[in-house]
Amino acid sequence: MLDLASTLDVIAELFEYPAAGYREHLESAAASIARTDAAAAEHVQAFADAVRGRSLSEMEELYIQTFDLNPDACLDIGWHLFGEDYARGEFLVKLRQEMRRYGVAEREELPDSLLTVLPLAARMPEEEAAPFRARFLRPAVEKIRKAVPAESNPYSKLLAALAVLLGGAGTGTVDQEGREHE
Repeated sequence: MLDLASTLDVIAELFEYPAAGYREHLESAAASIARTDAAAAEHVQAFADAVRGRSLSEMEELYIQTFDLNPDACLDIGWHLFGEDYARGEFLVKLRQEMRRYGVAEREELPDSLLTVLPLAARMPEEEAAPFRARFLRPAVEKIRKAVPAESNPYSKLLAALAVLLGGAGTGTVDQEGREHE
């Protein structure tokens, strides 16, 4: 059974730009998450089902449309929390310091990218990680979720899984069409 930290690492990889092997990784991740949190696994499986017939190029297009061309759904959590305010710059500096402290490698993205922040939260001791998730991750993920239409975008299901893992909204069940119900 995976712990929450390991599960955050697993789900972070699902938010990567789709590449060869993504589908196989998705199936493996769904199985891993199922051993940690059944509700989150249900959302991940709904995502897997929704993208099952798509080609890699269709997945790339969906990713770009969802996260790159829609600023309200970008994966930079600092932007969702602070906008272009000076406070975001301070947040980026602190994140970079924490990344060094916990051995999280720099990426091409800014340090506030969900792709970096989830592995950082996974490496923090729980007494630091819990308030970090509550103060920064949950509110940003909820803003991203609101910008991704649940009825038409499969990534809404992956975001719902992440919200469940973070202890936020998204704790309902998923029906055949991938809609969430309390």
